Amino acid sequence: MLNLLVRIIFITAFIMVSISLLKTYLPINENDYKRLLQKDKLVVGVRTGPTSYYEIKNQKIGFTYDLVKELSQYLGVTLEIITIDNIEEAINDLNQRKIDILADVGPMERQGLIYSHRQIDYHLVYNNKYHNKLADLDNIYEHPIYIIDSPKVENIINKYFKQTKVNYNILDSSNIDEITHLLLENKIRYMILSSDELFFYQDYFPEISNLIKIGTDIRSHWILPENSSDHLKEKILEFFTFMIKENKLKYIKQRNLNNGTQYNFVGSKNFVKDLANIFPQYEFYFKSFSEKYGHDWRLLASIGYQESHWNKDAVSYTGVKGIMMLTKNTAKDMKVKDRTNPKDSIYGGAKYLKKMLDKVPSNINDKDKIWFAIAAYNIGYGHVMDAMYLAKEDNKVITDWKSIEPYLLKLSQSRYYKKTQYGYARGWETVKYVQNIRQYYDILVFLDSQDNTINNNQSDNKIPSTL
Repeated sequence: MLNLLVRIIFITAFIMVSISLLKTYLPINENDYKRLLQKDKLVVGVRTGPTSYYEIKNQKIGFTYDLVKELSQYLGVTLEIITIDNIEEAINDLNQRKIDILADVGPMERQGLIYSHRQIDYHLVYNNKYHNKLADLDNIYEHPIYIIDSPKVENIINKYFKQTKVNYNILDSSNIDEITHLLLENKIRYMILSSDELFFYQDYFPEISNLIKIGTDIRSHWILPENSSDHLKEKILEFFTFMIKENKLKYIKQRNLNNGTQYNFVGSKNFVKDLANIFPQYEFYFKSFSEKYGHDWRLLASIGYQESHWNKDAVSYTGVKGIMMLTKNTAKDMKVKDRTNPKDSIYGGAKYLKKMLDKVPSNINDKDKIWFAIAAYNIGYGHVMDAMYLAKEDNKVITDWKSIEPYLLKLSQSRYYKKTQYGYARGWETVKYVQNIRQYYDILVFLDSQDNTINNNQSDNKIPSTL
């Protein structure tokens, strides 16, 4: 009996090893690792979104992007990102080897699943500006839930609600930004966000609220093509082992998922307090470099406050630093040696703003050119030009700031950004960024006018128009 059991165990182990070897070396299973080394390129399909991949200040960033960039460096190949919205098309491109890996899109049938590197919760959310939580809990079955094209999210909904009838609509070829803005505009009642996405959006839009948690510790996977040998899978598992051992995976998570760049207006009371307590340390630099490059010092100071709250030690999760939050490349271009030095930072910010201002087309109203330059300071000049291109496609002539705002908002919508040269961008963030700077600027203009009024014994109590 014992001998029989030993033989069964031996035969089972032999079969498993044989299957593994056959999968690795049979001609029908392609060695995708060898293929991408030969072409010297790793092509990864990712979703655009606040926790995965996007561009700001001319930098490509995001948790998923940073991770696959590390993988490309580990493999010693170049990286190409392909943004995806339609899962069926993405799977087809994957299996035709137009894409090597689909990153963080969730499990799918008949696809090679590899390392699950994080677990996140999922929430059914609503807009508290228009709806009440208790009432919405009773109305879940009366209104559809809107989701991106994601088998993972579909599975979460079906598992949570089980046999209960709940409707959900898949917005094919839409990204999470587009659906979120439908919620903000009260065009839809419910949507699904991951905990990371919810944390991010609430920094900008506190009206987005959690109704119920519908998924806990849901795994995200990377997906390989069908009929792929184990070579690439084993190399990626080796990569994750390295990332964990070197503590790099934890660092990338903390940098991307535990920090938010808030663009909320802090309020005139806090601004005036910082104006009295912090600004005097840097007033000379703001005024002298503004004069050097032809800026209104109050405007340059407002940009500095929006960027860092005049904190010389500010460092964002994207790696920009200093009062004016210069990127490493921008600092180098502006001949700035130390981004954390207040004088150097303000000098670099003033010089870079002038560079952006000089690029603004001549057909823009002179008084509005500065807002285009400030938008470019935030989002990159290429994306500003993309917005103008979209306007031209609509036969619209852009002459002032208000006329370009709707097209900046379209830069996060797939049906528009796919037509542009520079692709997806969080244009709504830039609109908010400029709006805040205009408010800070108006406060400074108002306070400055009051100082002049006192000095000249005049009387003018006009309140800033943006407040």
